Amino acid sequence: MKIRKYALLSLLILGLGAFLTSCKLTLDPALDATDVQIQIELEESLKNAGLSPVNTQVLLQDRNAGQQWMATTDASGRVTFPGVVGGVYSVIARRLVQMQEYSSYTGIPVDQDVVLIDSLINVNFTASNTIPTRLTLKVNPMGNWVIKQVYYAGSDTLNGAGIRDQFIEIYNNSNAELYADSLCVGLLQGVRSRSILSEFLVAETGQYDWSKSLNIPAALRDKANTDYVYAHTLVMIPGNGSQYPVKPGESIIIAQNAQNHKTGYVGRDGKMIPTKTAGLTVDLSQANFEFYRGIRPSDVDNPAVPNVTIINANASDLEMAPQGLDAVVIFKAPQNLLEWPRIPLPTVQTITVNTLYNFQIPTTYLIDGVELQPSSTQTYPRKVPVRLDASYKYVPGGAYSSQSIIRKTVKTINTRRILATTANSQTDFGYFERAQPRGFQ
Repeated sequence: MKIRKYALLSLLILGLGAFLTSCKLTLDPALDATDVQIQIELEESLKNAGLSPVNTQVLLQDRNAGQQWMATTDASGRVTFPGVVGGVYSVIARRLVQMQEYSSYTGIPVDQDVVLIDSLINVNFTASNTIPTRLTLKVNPMGNWVIKQVYYAGSDTLNGAGIRDQFIEIYNNSNAELYADSLCVGLLQGVRSRSILSEFLVAETGQYDWSKSLNIPAALRDKANTDYVYAHTLVMIPGNGSQYPVKPGESIIIAQNAQNHKTGYVGRDGKMIPTKTAGLTVDLSQANFEFYRGIRPSDVDNPAVPNVTIINANASDLEMAPQGLDAVVIFKAPQNLLEWPRIPLPTVQTITVNTLYNFQIPTTYLIDGVELQPSSTQTYPRKVPVRLDASYKYVPGGAYSSQSIIRKTVKTINTRRILATTANSQTDFGYFERAQPRGFQ
């Protein structure tokens, strides 16, 4: 009897070992160590000018574990990261070209160093994939206007102001006076769900395939996903061209509601909108501009603050998702914005009176952009062109945390601060524990 029991136990152990072995054979290959090879190339105009990808800094980031490695390319533009565990990674490539070198090669005079950049957010590296991953460096244009601070998270919904206190701060990063008149701010539309049918998506990026939208002009279909971005909200600063000057090192604030949210205020219905904890929110009564539509009781027009011109808005207010699902861009356009196409989501099958539209913006007009994400482990397909932001940024406290992202200071000339503009928001931006209108980091 004992022999039978021992024999049965042995069979069970052997069976369990075989089962575990089969599981290991199934699971291990994806986790095997591999040599990740990155090949850096240059866009055609830079290559023809004689520039090379040598000394390009390549940052490899593990999307799950959060680890990162930095390496520099050789003369051929190749870099290898040995012994990397298979998984999902992001790759950011950046090369700084001194202004004298750039001008001597291209013949284009510049008054500052030029950044060449490209990135990939989700790359699956496995031992079975031995083909080098290719990135193509492009020039990152240095605009005079930059997005300085984005307060999208809002504050506590019970003790703070919820999302009523959201704002966007734009900064004059140049050494000359600029006019904010006709400067546009767009909140970009993009995929926010994992359940969208693949037929409405671009396979390579996972982003909406805008060429399949019902009323997109036929002439724009071929480049709908490469030459344009789409804004669910678009506003423009009014003015005659010389009405709103902004000195070097100064900024403008566009508030959702230009009110003192620390003290609370009276709504359009005559009822008090209180704030229990003043330290959680901000005073926006001195904002430069505000979004006013007069739909919600909380949307009160501050007569001392000019209103932005609303070009397109799918929500009742200048609303950013507090989870970090939007992207922010700024631009100026030389033509009538109202003539530009408005496009429904590709998933919309029938146009009705309730259909929401997204404003189609040519990427050539974009000056600056910041990609927002919920976190480093929860991301959605990117919306901002990589030449403006090769990565993304988020506040670590998440929704309703009172935190904002803030562009970092790289140097100070006299009293004027120069803010970081490397087109990599992970390095260009930090965050404030409490949003600070006109604050610096």
